[in-house]
Amino acid sequence: MQSVFDQAWAAYNGRHDTMSLGGETIMVHRAGTGHPLVCIHGWAMGGTSFAPQLPLTNQGFEIIAPDLPGFGDSATSMEAPTIQKMAYLIRDLITHLDVPEVTLVGWSMGASVAWHVAATNPASLKALVSIDMSPRVAPEDGWAFPLSSGMTRETIDLAIHAMRTDWKGYCDLFLDRILADPNEEIRTALAALSGQADPEAASQAWLSLMQFDARADLTQIQVPALAIHGGRSVLYPQTVGHEIARLMPNCRAIVLDHVGHAPHIEAPDAFNAHLRTLAMRGPPAPSLCQHITAQ
Repeated sequence: MQSVFDQAWAAYNGRHDTMSLGGETIMVHRAGTGHPLVCIHGWAMGGTSFAPQLPLTNQGFEIIAPDLPGFGDSATSMEAPTIQKMAYLIRDLITHLDVPEVTLVGWSMGASVAWHVAATNPASLKALVSIDMSPRVAPEDGWAFPLSSGMTRETIDLAIHAMRTDWKGYCDLFLDRILADPNEEIRTALAALSGQADPEAASQAWLSLMQFDARADLTQIQVPALAIHGGRSVLYPQTVGHEIARLMPNCRAIVLDHVGHAPHIEAPDAFNAHLRTLAMRGPPAPSLCQHITAQ
C-alpha cells in the first residue's frame, strides 16, 4: 500500500531517477520545472518526505529530493557515511544536473549537510533553508542548544548499539518525537521511510552527526537564509534559531508555534510560503526572529 507521501509524488507526476555520482548510485526524486529546490532529508528518512512541498511545482519550482546513501531507495558503498561525504555528494548532484541558482532545503541532519555545502561550495546557490536543527547536536560545556535528550558519551554509545541491534524499536521511539500532534497517516509514511534505511549506514551517519560542528560553517555562509523551527519541537530548543541567525550573516529565524520537528510536513502552507518568498526575493529583515501561529 502506498504511503501518503508516495501518493502525493504520483499525483504530481514525480520522476524517480537513479543516478551515479561520486562512486555512489542514488535515487533522486524530482517533480515540476523551474526554480530548483534541492531538498535534503533528515536522519533515517528519504527524499519523498518533501511531498508536502510538491504544490510549489504549480508555482514555478522544481523539487529535487535525493535519497542520501543508505537511506530511502539509495544503497551505499561508503564505508561510513559522514556529513562531509554527503555534502560532497549533494555538490556533485548540483553539478551533474547543471541547475543554476539552487535553493538548498535541509531538514534536521539534512540541514547539517546543506550548511556544509553552502560553506564550502557556494557556487550555484541562491538561498538556504534549514529546518529544526542545531549546528552542534552533541552536548558541550557552555553550549545551550544540543539535542534535548540529555545525551552523554555513554548514551550515544547505547543509542548506536540499539540502532544496530533493534532498528525498528529504536525508530519507533524516534518517530514518536517528530510530530507535535498525532497523525497516523504521516507517522506511517515516516515509518515506511525509516524502514528502508540501512541500520549500519544510519548508525554511522548518526555518529558523524554527533561529531559534526557547523558553527564555523555558519559564519562562512553568505547566501540569504532562513532557519525555520517548530515551537513544540522536543528535539531542539526553538531559541537555537536565534543563535543560527546570529552566526549566519544573512539569516532570519522563524518559529512556527504549533508544530514539532517537521514544520515542512506539519504546517506545509506556512512553510512553503516562507520558502517561496526566500527563493524568489530573499529574506526580509535578517537577524530577526518571527513567531508564527501555524494553521
